[in-house]
Amino acid sequence: MVSPGTGGHVEFGFLERLAAGDEGLMREVLEIFLAEAAGWSGRLQAADPASAAEVIHTLKGSGRAIGAQILGDLCEDWEMGELEGVEPILGELAIVLAEVEAWLEA
Repeated sequence: MVSPGTGGHVEFGFLERLAAGDEGLMREVLEIFLAEAAGWSGRLQAADPASAAEVIHTLKGSGRAIGAQILGDLCEDWEMGELEGVEPILGELAIVLAEVEAWLEA
């Protein structure tokens, strides 16, 4: 049940390939991502620099693992000092979460 991904922020085909086409595994990975995301968002909004660095590093890898490359790239830009503030990351995370929820509901 891979979304076409046209113009989307999550390339579900990437996760499908990673999961060797196992939709159950895809669902499990995406559900874990959703569950963890609430904590990530809260910690990023708290604006504690040490906590933000840890969360952004985790989010970079987790986002890329599900096919959210834009999110991963924003996190990397932040880590490299090329992006100030976490607002762009929070905005992209919200878009990714909406796409993941829609995929899970389909």
